[in-house]
Amino acid sequence: MSDRQTLLDWSFALQWVISCAVGTAVFGAAAYGSMWWLGEAVAEASREWLGTLVAGVLFGAFLALGGALGPGFLLRSQGISAGRWIGFSVLAAAVAMSSGVSLISFNQIEMVPAAASVVFVGLALGLPMGLVQWLLLKQQGIQAVIWPLITTISYILAFGIVVFFSGEGREWIVLGGMGLVLGAITGLGMMWLLRQETAVVV
Repeated sequence: MSDRQTLLDWSFALQWVISCAVGTAVFGAAAYGSMWWLGEAVAEASREWLGTLVAGVLFGAFLALGGALGPGFLLRSQGISAGRWIGFSVLAAAVAMSSGVSLISFNQIEMVPAAASVVFVGLALGLPMGLVQWLLLKQQGIQAVIWPLITTISYILAFGIVVFFSGEGREWIVLGGMGLVLGAITGLGMMWLLRQETAVVV
């Protein structure tokens, strides 16, 4: 591989990491804020289960948007539609999170053990997003069977930052750290997959 191609690869990965970090911090704050504010409002005005459902949809949709927005536009260079990458990711995460949290009472969400919540959110976000993204990659001839595993691990580790290192006054630092972990793992993983594809073509 040429030095020029290597530089392009690292530039791609760096843009991916930065866009994930910024997007996750911004939309992650929106996810937490809207989840509790609107979710509780719906639960009080209507039914508790409906409030929990709304909270799950908002949490999954906003976090998926933060992690998929920047990468979606970067992947246009690979012939992948940014709208489909972002839209399918948001839809898959929203449905998965709403389905998962609907099994938990709204008042019991905070009572879920920390380690269990990390694995639960990592699976609910990373696995469905990884599967729909893999299908989009596959349509472009990119062999990315391992991609769902990469996204699942990245979301488990990223959400672990939030659960185990959160504290008053550290919200933006923690959300930024979550985005950096998410972006680093998925960005390097995507760079590796695209390099493998280039190597096969050559």
